[in-house]
Amino acid sequence: MEKLLLIVEVHQLKKQGFKVAAIARKLEISRNTVYKYLDMTFDEATWMVSLCRRQKKQDP
Repeated sequence: MEKLLLIVEVHQLKKQGFKVAAIARKLEISRNTVYKYLDMTFDEATWMVSLCRRQKKQDP
């Protein structure tokens, strides 16, 4: 869930007029990650986050 919030925040900061380098510094992530998140739609972001939460054999 934290990653989804981060992606939404990147989009909000870009709409507010922040440059990619400023967003990267503010959120302490790389510029390449900012570009990757800006290319994603909300549906793609939720799909990507759901992949990280797959059930494991050892999960109760």
